[in-house]
Amino acid sequence: MYFNRMQVAPYGIIAQDFRELDAAETLRTTWANERLILMQSVQGHAHEGHRVFSGRRYPNTTMDDISRALRIDPVIVRADRQKLIDEITAYADRVMAGDDSCQLANENGEPLLGSSMFHNIDVCGRDVLKGLCLGGLRDDAKVRFEMEARYGITIGGGKCYLVNTKVMEEMGLNGDILAHSAHEDMLDYYRSKGLIVGETGPDMGDLEYMYIRYRRGHGASDDTAIIAAGLVYGFGVAVGVFLADAIDTLEKHVLCFSDQDNALARKIMDKCPDLGISDGDLRHIAYLCATPDEASIQVPDSSLRLLMDIDRESDCTAVESHLLFVQQKKYPNMQIGHEGTGNVDLYEYVRDRVDKSPGAR
Repeated sequence: MYFNRMQVAPYGIIAQDFRELDAAETLRTTWANERLILMQSVQGHAHEGHRVFSGRRYPNTTMDDISRALRIDPVIVRADRQKLIDEITAYADRVMAGDDSCQLANENGEPLLGSSMFHNIDVCGRDVLKGLCLGGLRDDAKVRFEMEARYGITIGGGKCYLVNTKVMEEMGLNGDILAHSAHEDMLDYYRSKGLIVGETGPDMGDLEYMYIRYRRGHGASDDTAIIAAGLVYGFGVAVGVFLADAIDTLEKHVLCFSDQDNALARKIMDKCPDLGISDGDLRHIAYLCATPDEASIQVPDSSLRLLMDIDRESDCTAVESHLLFVQQKKYPNMQIGHEGTGNVDLYEYVRDRVDKSPGAR
């Protein structure tokens, strides 16, 4: 399904942006997986008018458009991204079945996400399960609302829905408006108009899986979530939170849309109640990763790409630095996220936030 050319980026510009991004960055994964991740960043550039798009926004550019511009079958792209999620789920299933010391790898022994950072990591599988739960549920609307009430903090946020793009265009809306304006009071109206079709299902016809913001705010930081989880609950939990964040990114463009990190978390909670995760724990991690108005630094919220992007001066990625920090191991000085915040400053900020936290409520 195509929009007018004012809202979908020209395919030549898409291809150029991908080429330049691919030449500039190397991720800690295979090139095939790197391409799957970089494609999503190109979509973001098109939506925001960044890099090659030179300030001109194309808010209805889809991931299928990116695939076609790169001459890749969109169905293959969707299936390959789902496979990365399935391998994380299969790992969790093995741990839930009793293999607590299994490697962070798929059935062929290849590391999860195709990333060498997971080669021969000595980690407790049950800790990773706990991290998958905390990471998968920290963005749950109910958890966030309860956290705000208990801790007296308000953060922005939203949720992905299946959106009828034909209705969206008829209503004078686009992906940029849905993603950045506040729509919390409009959700029932959008459902009644047929704009919001549901929360799960296949992408077909005029349907797209799109983010609708409930309300504006600083939101939450994936970097802070990984670091805070490690400080409070341990290294394996930090690994699990990162894997949950990866699922949350990859699930935005698969064959059948659903909130897969949330679903996996609830499956783990159901099958492993002895992990000891309370509602208070979920609210606490949601609080710790929320960015307050009075934050002392520019708190980064790195995408999966930026978490896995290799800093060529140190041969280290942001997520590897975070995991070294929570293990109290030496880590290189490096800048984190688009904000360019120093990792030393970030770690001091998160440690202070944890130390001053009122704890699980």
